Amino acid sequence: MLYNPIKKNNFKLKTREQKTVSIICKIFLVILLVTIFEGALRKWVANSLTLPLVFSRDALAIAGIFIGLTNGRSLFRKSSMQILLAWTALIIFWGGVQLIFNQSSLVTFVFGLRFWLLYLWFAYIAAITMTERDFVLIAKTLAIILILMTPLVILQHLQPPGSFINKQVDGDSDNVFMLAGDVVRTTGTFSFTLGYAVYLSICLPFIFACMMPGFRIFKYKSIVGLGFLAAGIGTLVSGSRSSILFFAILLMIYIYSLLFFTKGRKNKIYAIFFTLALLAALSILPFFFSRAIDATQERFDSAAQSENFVQRVTNMFFGEQNTYSHVTFLGEGFGAGSNAAAVAATGKRAFQLAETETSRTILEGGFLGFIFIALKITVLAFGLLKSFGIARKSGNFLPLMLWITATIALLSWSLIGQLTVNSLGFLLLGLSVASLRFTLRKLT
Repeated sequence: MLYNPIKKNNFKLKTREQKTVSIICKIFLVILLVTIFEGALRKWVANSLTLPLVFSRDALAIAGIFIGLTNGRSLFRKSSMQILLAWTALIIFWGGVQLIFNQSSLVTFVFGLRFWLLYLWFAYIAAITMTERDFVLIAKTLAIILILMTPLVILQHLQPPGSFINKQVDGDSDNVFMLAGDVVRTTGTFSFTLGYAVYLSICLPFIFACMMPGFRIFKYKSIVGLGFLAAGIGTLVSGSRSSILFFAILLMIYIYSLLFFTKGRKNKIYAIFFTLALLAALSILPFFFSRAIDATQERFDSAAQSENFVQRVTNMFFGEQNTYSHVTFLGEGFGAGSNAAAVAATGKRAFQLAETETSRTILEGGFLGFIFIALKITVLAFGLLKSFGIARKSGNFLPLMLWITATIALLSWSLIGQLTVNSLGFLLLGLSVASLRFTLRKLT
């Protein structure tokens, strides 16, 4: 978890000339693909596929951890591994105490171990064993899937809530989330709007990275342009205020980085003109998606009247106001706030303890929840500082954009509450840590 990428001799890294993909990368990609497409299968084929699909990717994560530890036994001598082992032991011990004193459910505790530890461990293993070629392949996969998903989200946006493409196979239009009027909030291949918004956020750093001078994921610039337009269209029709704001924030960070971190005048001028051309293409989108803009504007206006934006953002990062008066030293029990535990207990998906990640963390873990938040902030501060230094020194600002995304993810996404976000969020963390190790210049 606190792996130090500065020490290059901390692990045996295969060279960039390696022609094969590592087994950890293959497992990473399969987990990613299952996470992306399991929602589509549950939504349009059968909701009963939920457990088999979730169990299959969890089993892959366990296998990846086992393979990584078996092939890298020297990992146990590293300080980062020792910290992660100590944290794991503390979680298990604390959860056992919760079981005894709270008389909570063993099933809920197992869910808690899964949400708090499983993908954290897999992200750690992937981050320190992934090769540069692996990293680029994953980046390509994320970008290509985003491009291929764009026609689907456009179709969802244009179709009414009662159409097959927008509702659950065994559900009705009343359960479809609406943006405004008869305009739906698109979900892509996910079963819920949150999954698509999270996926957009993970893809954006890689989309912007494709436009960096000297950084070539794809051989043809046309694919880069398609990726940027796909991100713009996806954000526009998503109906997610957070996605729209995040796109704008990351775009500003990219432009700032382009102006101040890019090395070489020729590269900088070319990159600026290429970016301006893509922004010009993006500016044309309102003429084709005026329906989405009008609905989103109506959504922003209605939200401004019914809630305080500053209060909402504060709650997302610091927890809901009534949380701290209900916190106990031991906590309610790991997993108690997850939607999976709610399904097991009541048969309905819901967040039982709180809506925000910070509140769930401290209500589930009690004192240990505060420690977990402190550990996350420590890791994020290190990653941001290290990635900022890389951007200034080399002009590679992909790690900086990844760590900014990871900061928002670890502090506000439903990492310990929602199955899809749990997987995608920790996979993002693994990619963020791995990005600190690679030069990523002129790759194909």
